[in-house]
Amino acid sequence: MLCQHCQEREANVHISKSINGQIEELHLCEQCAKKVQEAHVLFQPGLILPDFLQALFGFSQMPAQTTQEEEACPRCGMTISQITQAGKLGCSVCYETFEPQLEPLVRRIHGGGRHVGKIPKRKGAALREKVELSRLKEQLKSLVEQENFEQAAIVRDQIRQMEQDQGGELHGA
Repeated sequence: MLCQHCQEREANVHISKSINGQIEELHLCEQCAKKVQEAHVLFQPGLILPDFLQALFGFSQMPAQTTQEEEACPRCGMTISQITQAGKLGCSVCYETFEPQLEPLVRRIHGGGRHVGKIPKRKGAALREKVELSRLKEQLKSLVEQENFEQAAIVRDQIRQMEQDQGGELHGA
């Protein structure tokens, strides 16, 4: 396929845009892709993933340390500056060490700060029930703290019923 811009060279950069539900495809050669402003952001030879993530999610705009010496991870020794340059954390302790700086970023990227995961549909029934039971117990605790005893009694009965059902399944009933 020839480049849609110059009609001379082979198109090796393919861009799809979706604007108001309309999908527009653009097929360009490398030279034209560099020239087209909208493609220039998406295609830069030598662009590495951490740089792309920094640009996309604003890693480089994280708050800088106010002191001369940056805090370092006690396990791997990485600083927040090194993490923003690399686009990845050094170890699992980095999450705890740099939580104040990372938490707003994680919320912006993922839309929340808590990983909820997915439960398999076929064999996840027991796990789904366990998660639901845990959720109901948290709800019960909250309702009691709010002194909403009528609603708490309803939730308590739901918990008892679920526990009774689970107990029956374990004994082959």
